[in-house]
Amino acid sequence: MGLIKGDLGAMYLSDLLQWIELCGKAGTVTIRANGIAKRLYFAAGRLIFVSSEKEGERLGEYLHRSSHVDIGRIRTALFEAQTMKIPFTQRLLKMHYFTPSGLKDVIRTHATEILLDAFRWTDGEFEFDPGALPPAVLGGPIKLDMPVGRFLEILEASGSVIQKENVTYYFRIK
Repeated sequence: MGLIKGDLGAMYLSDLLQWIELCGKAGTVTIRANGIAKRLYFAAGRLIFVSSEKEGERLGEYLHRSSHVDIGRIRTALFEAQTMKIPFTQRLLKMHYFTPSGLKDVIRTHATEILLDAFRWTDGEFEFDPGALPPAVLGGPIKLDMPVGRFLEILEASGSVIQKENVTYYFRIK
């Protein structure tokens, strides 16, 4: 199967993600709007990692904002991870900046915030690439392993709504 591309105005992100989950797909969903890209990584239909190019949502920025770790240490860990060609999360753990469970909790919250923001996008485009996942995602020590339905439940619990074409969509899981 090749790339699947579309317009977020024509197909809702929630529909695409539910299809990936129901079909047990693996690959990367990239969504783009206003010069920003977010990537959602899936294995066997479950979300395993996310990334964002949006200012404030990049992992290092988020870790600094939501934890006790100084931005200088985060930058050092990122530089060393890139130099050593290892996942950033692996380097953070090796430097003892986080425990595995602590880092997973922070990344889960980070993923939720990225998705909440993405579900609010009313225009843009998406692409699903069923190809191989990046080595940093596959080889990283932290994998979310969360069903898409769980994130939709979080949307509902947060009272999140999406406006499209003068219609309000409330996310509900039955």
